[in-house]
Amino acid sequence: MKRPAAPKRRPVVQITLGRASRLYQLVTRLQTEATSREALLESLGIGLRTFYRELDLLKRCGIKLKREGKSYLIRSTTAEAEVLLPFPDPQLSFAEMAELARHPGDAARRLDEIYRSVINPPAQKSIRGRKKKGGA
Repeated sequence: MKRPAAPKRRPVVQITLGRASRLYQLVTRLQTEATSREALLESLGIGLRTFYRELDLLKRCGIKLKREGKSYLIRSTTAEAEVLLPFPDPQLSFAEMAELARHPGDAARRLDEIYRSVINPPAQKSIRGRKKKGGA
């Protein structure tokens, strides 16, 4: 009997709003047509090292890239890439997280799982036979 496929884990990435914006711009530009590295560097206002870091992150997130000569192109659609792109921490309060988790849909269910894992953490093991004391 086959096991059901486990959901694909996303890489844990902490990114800034600026980097998220840049990744999104990169994805949308590479979706429309093959673009040279030099044109991308200029239009995004980034250096060579940053460019390759962004390409590496896109690949780690599962976004397929294609290189044609000296130009780059994304194989997936923008919608497919949006599913895989990381988003910065929105810095929600507990109340905001609980409110969003109550809504219908896959995203709300995911937020609910995260919320519940924080408010109901697994029991902690004792250290060297001693019980852990409560508190923060």
